[in-house]
Amino acid sequence: MKENYKNEVRYYTFPAFDEYPEIVHAFTSRECGVSTGYYSSLNMGIHTGDDLENVKTNYRILCKTLDLNPDNIVLANLEHGNNIRNVTKEDAGAGVFRDFPYEGTDGLLTDEPGLILTATFADCVPIFYYDPVRKVVGIAHSGWKGTAQEIGSKMVERMQSDYGCKVENIIAGIGPSIGMCCFETDADVFTEFVEFPYLDDAWFYKKDNGKFDIDLWRINLEMLLYAGIPEDNIHISGLCTCCNSDIFFSHRASGGKRGTMAGIISLKGE
Repeated sequence: MKENYKNEVRYYTFPAFDEYPEIVHAFTSRECGVSTGYYSSLNMGIHTGDDLENVKTNYRILCKTLDLNPDNIVLANLEHGNNIRNVTKEDAGAGVFRDFPYEGTDGLLTDEPGLILTATFADCVPIFYYDPVRKVVGIAHSGWKGTAQEIGSKMVERMQSDYGCKVENIIAGIGPSIGMCCFETDADVFTEFVEFPYLDDAWFYKKDNGKFDIDLWRINLEMLLYAGIPEDNIHISGLCTCCNSDIFFSHRASGGKRGTMAGIISLKGE
């Protein structure tokens, strides 16, 4: 991913998505917000225990940096599942500047300009989607539970069924998240993936202590390929949030004492 600095805010973008001037997307870092303590400083998590006014201010900082209207933020109401919502203008402001009008949701899709699809992360895998033909954007929150429930491919299915997207036109970006280098699990997590028909043995490493190192990037890549997205259309950041906990919030590196980053994507307003 490309590292960007603007108004002292550090954020990351996929060069492949940057090629399309009609969209805005970003994955935030920890830097240049007003939160303090464990949440220092650009904490985007409304359920982290941080002061809500600080979080709202952080969203305003990000939106000013990206020339977006914060009133149009639509936040995923995460439950580590595979529920997906088709977002409309009636959802504008949801989760940050007004109450959620919907229950647990880990995937957001829209073809309406101006809406800022947003999900928060602190090791879980963000997946960004864009169809430049049908002008549809999406974001998925794919932790190990969401990955086990195949939210990545379900987003592709919904783009096809609900918006008429053709899978060969979809581009996808797998953003900063915990890498195989740091994601050690017990056998119960490992067994969630062993029946996936599209995986070879490259997605895990069995350790001498009986635990497993699991590559969520590889699993999601193979899932998206199996869903039909061309390999050249899938981009992986390669940035481990746990290894880079000075730049990103990491649940594992901090023992749970942390804020969250935000992944956002939006069709520019007309």
